[in-house]
Amino acid sequence: MRHSILSLFAFLPLLGSCLAADGTPPAALINRIAFLGDSITAGVGVKTPKTDRYSTVATRLLQGRFPGVTEINLGRSGRALCQQKSNYAEEEVLSQNPDAVVIQWGVNDHYWGFSVTEFIAKYEHLVSALRAARPNMLIVLTTPIADFRWTESQDVWISQAGVAIQEIAARHRCHLADTHHALDHRKAFYADTIHPNNAGAEAMAQSIVEAMSAPPLSPENARIRFDQGTEVRFLQNIFLPERQGLDPEWILVSEISPTGMLVDARVPMTIRTAPVYTRGDYRVEVRDKTGAVIEALTTTAGWNRMLIFKVTPRDGETPFRIKISPVPEAGAVPVN
Repeated sequence: MRHSILSLFAFLPLLGSCLAADGTPPAALINRIAFLGDSITAGVGVKTPKTDRYSTVATRLLQGRFPGVTEINLGRSGRALCQQKSNYAEEEVLSQNPDAVVIQWGVNDHYWGFSVTEFIAKYEHLVSALRAARPNMLIVLTTPIADFRWTESQDVWISQAGVAIQEIAARHRCHLADTHHALDHRKAFYADTIHPNNAGAEAMAQSIVEAMSAPPLSPENARIRFDQGTEVRFLQNIFLPERQGLDPEWILVSEISPTGMLVDARVPMTIRTAPVYTRGDYRVEVRDKTGAVIEALTTTAGWNRMLIFKVTPRDGETPFRIKISPVPEAGAVPVN
């Protein structure tokens, strides 16, 4: 079995000098939060939209941290992001003068037949426009929740879009609320085949509040979680899980750096890293929860500067840490 290690970089720089230690603007600067999305944002599915929709619940939960914070609900029932005007960010969002933005779009782009490529291009344009106009504004991206309207798709579109949104969050230093994972295909959270009920809206709201309290993602502080796909591409890394069937199986890769990562997976998975390693041999160690080395080997980075490794989890080993270090050249004196 060959092992190598994934790479991105080190831990995060924050969003700017005006940000707090957790990566969010000071409380006094967050008075207006705009929530963008479709009927889920508008509140379809909950008992009383004006009090029970996820945006209102999240705003209520944030009152203690941001006294006087106001919800700006821009939910558009039946609409998709790909159906919005090219100046949507300026005309619909920035015109509201928000201090923070939460983006929920996705499930209707899936429903109306737009490709993941079309959707992500529009999503990228939106986030880029918001970030360019307000470099230090807090932006929360949410992953699309499971869509039970098209059972034959088995969530493939939703998962691919979710992975791409996580990459956009990292590249634009946005906070990430993994609402897809928060609801986790549990129909008890749904009022119908797509709209969360009160419990689902509360779960989404809690995920968003937690995301706002956490540091934003960045290329230096990137993590990826996914539950579908046999080839997942993220920041030039390729994950190849060996899935059995189409049932969701969550995989989380976090604490990613050139020297290692933390992997939570229960299926065998091959990883081809981004091209960041210098040529040479590398020692790869797989450590269990106690830090004990359960496997170690040597692998090589060639002209493409990539490493490849396959992880085959054993009972009780997940999550496990992979540590990577250059193999000293023959005759070199180790430095302690």
